Amino acid sequence: MTITQLEYIVALDDLKSFSKAADFCCVTQPSLSMQIQKLESELNIVIFNRKDKPLKATIQGQEIIRQARVILKETATLKDLSKGWSNQVSGNVSIGVIPTIAPYLMPRFLSGFQQKFPDLHINISETTTSNIVKEIKEGKLDIGILVTPLGDQLIEKHLYYEELYLYSNLRLNSGKICKSVEPENLWLLEEGHCLSSQINSICNLKSGQTLSPRITYQTGSLETIVRIAEDAGGQTIIPEMLYDFLDSNKQDHVFPLPFPKPVREVSLVYSPSYARKGIIQALHKEILSVVPESWRELNERNIIPI
Repeated sequence: MTITQLEYIVALDDLKSFSKAADFCCVTQPSLSMQIQKLESELNIVIFNRKDKPLKATIQGQEIIRQARVILKETATLKDLSKGWSNQVSGNVSIGVIPTIAPYLMPRFLSGFQQKFPDLHINISETTTSNIVKEIKEGKLDIGILVTPLGDQLIEKHLYYEELYLYSNLRLNSGKICKSVEPENLWLLEEGHCLSSQINSICNLKSGQTLSPRITYQTGSLETIVRIAEDAGGQTIIPEMLYDFLDSNKQDHVFPLPFPKPVREVSLVYSPSYARKGIIQALHKEILSVVPESWRELNERNIIPI
């Protein structure tokens, strides 16, 4: 068994094509195929079902590939340490960010971060918490920017606490805007988004509950939910960073939630084996520089569980 063979099966699993995997690994297709067959013979396991279109790993093969990703990640860590990269901010880094953070946080710091560290190549993906955690464990992602605590074995480096607010266009009989949460009128993000889970914790609701029991609108976009709540005369819960992106008319419809004020904790999340501590520290410092100092402490606020 060799590192090269492990690289080949990971590439084939990612690309689902022998020709694409061979091109990616800069080898001929017969050479890649032969090395994978040697690995299968050594392990006495069929890793890929070659009859499937597109190509799929077998059940046993999926576990082999999962472990191969871990081994390759650890190998890369050893190489980084040997090069003295642990404290350098250069090379490549992959970051996963959840959709309720990415549109509001990333534009605040990303440009300045790139200017400070031009030798660092950043690959950013926007997806759900569960996907980011999974890909960090598999070695596909280096760092996550997530709502915590996760209750996982990953390291969580605290960034800030962000308050949650009520957006309401629900009218009372008097014609005034309702400033308190009315659960039957809340619009929520689809399941899988941590903000939706937090709202469930506040209101004990299920995802998909809406103004009308005949309507279910599943989306991962906070802006979409706000527009629907506005047009339908409903409500939703939003994080504080979204407030700055609302026009002045919508800002007038944002109200604080009752004491103790609910907040979500946002952290950098990464594997204990991730050796690029210089990147972690630089990213942490840059993000803190663009959020209000008051966000760094919990004070008399309540963290809402995911």
